[in-house]
Amino acid sequence: MTIGGYTLIDSGYGLSVTEYEAGWSFFLSGDDAQKFREEWELAQEYDIPFGHFLIDHEYTTLFQ
Repeated sequence: MTIGGYTLIDSGYGLSVTEYEAGWSFFLSGDDAQKFREEWELAQEYDIPFGHFLIDHEYTTLFQ
């Protein structure tokens, strides 16, 4: 899924997020991935943009 300059790939056992321009990415698995899914689902209910969601939940600190 492409969302505002990011690609989110959820493979079930884990998920990866890649930022298009810089090529930065991170991978989460297990409980961390499930927490991300739940937080993102809630953020979508409030129409929070994906980039803001990443910043608000400090996921941008995971980019490498």
